[in-house]
Amino acid sequence: MIVANILVAQIVAQRYPEAALLAVAHQAIERAVAGKTYAPAGNTPTHPVFVTIERKGVVLGCRGSLQMTRPTLESAVASAAKSAAVADPKYKPLSPSLTSQILVTVTVVEALDVIDNVNGLGPESGLVLRSGDRVGIVLPWEGKDPSVRLKWAFSKAGVMRGTAVRLERMTAQRFRG
Repeated sequence: MIVANILVAQIVAQRYPEAALLAVAHQAIERAVAGKTYAPAGNTPTHPVFVTIERKGVVLGCRGSLQMTRPTLESAVASAAKSAAVADPKYKPLSPSLTSQILVTVTVVEALDVIDNVNGLGPESGLVLRSGDRVGIVLPWEGKDPSVRLKWAFSKAGVMRGTAVRLERMTAQRFRG
C-alpha cells in the first residue's frame, strides 16, 4: 500500500509540476491584489483545487471547490488564488504590502472516497462532511487528530454533532511555496 501511494504521488507530481502551479497561484494573487486580471497559459487537465494563503502560520485566505470549475488546472488555480486573496468572506482582502511575505498552498483534489468513520484517517488525507446541502471541508494536513478534524468539519458545515452525515476521505496533492 505504501509503495502504491508513493507511485501515485510520483505520477501526480509529474502531471502537476509544483513550481508551475505555485507560480500561477502567486502571480494570480499579485494581480488580483493590484486589481489586474490574469489568465495563465496551460492545458493541464482540470481537477478540483483549493488555494490557501498564509503569513507566519496564520491563514489569510482559502478558497476552492470540490467541483471542476475551470477548463484547465492552471485556470482553476488562478481562480482559487484570486478568490483567496480578495474574496474570501472569512478574511480581509490581502494588501499589496503582504504579497511578498506569503506562503501559498495549492491542493489538487484527486479523489473523494466515502468512509464510515474517521478512525485511521491520516493527516495526509482531507475530510469532507456532507449533510443535505451543507459541506464542511478539512484539507490535508489541517490538524492531525481525526476526532478534532471531524469536529472542525461539523463546525465548518454548520451542522450539529449527531446529525446524519456522509463522510469522505480526500486524496490530494499538496504543493507549498
